[in-house]
Amino acid sequence: MMTEKYPTWLTGHVKEWAQKRLSTVTLCSTTGNELLEVWYYGDLLTVKGEPQSYIVDGDAAPGLVAARDPESGEEFVIFDGGRHGYDNLFCDEHNPSELEHRPLKRYEIPASKLVLELGYSIDYEDEKEDFEPDEADTVELLNGERMLWEQVKRDGIDYIALYYVNEKGIQVQILDAELA
Repeated sequence: MMTEKYPTWLTGHVKEWAQKRLSTVTLCSTTGNELLEVWYYGDLLTVKGEPQSYIVDGDAAPGLVAARDPESGEEFVIFDGGRHGYDNLFCDEHNPSELEHRPLKRYEIPASKLVLELGYSIDYEDEKEDFEPDEADTVELLNGERMLWEQVKRDGIDYIALYYVNEKGIQVQILDAELA
């Protein structure tokens, strides 16, 4: 039996989970609405030959992507390039003030079904002793905080991709980030 594996910051916002090539989740608001708007801080990168732009980090601060339920107004973070993933837990330091003010802009698509692919290629169990867990099974993060080992295994993703499902039912990728 495979247990659902996705980052803890998405708890309450996962409608569906599947283990495909990668862990894949369909997002929803806490009311269960799957038709969500995408809001972001960062820049849009146009790739020649591709119909959509990709959300990338901005010059001033790491990217931030959120979903907003147009019916309830609820907003939740999908991915924070300054706080989420393996590198932000153990490698990269950010000035807290640069992460504070990242105003969001709407990604210009209608409210859509959003699908995330999550990469977990780090073998945490094989490398557990390198993280030096304490007697409470917590490990120290780069910022000095401690996190439960089981949460590290969920939140320490090393890849994330965000897709929306367009009006033709086709998944269109708008975020692709390596995190380790």
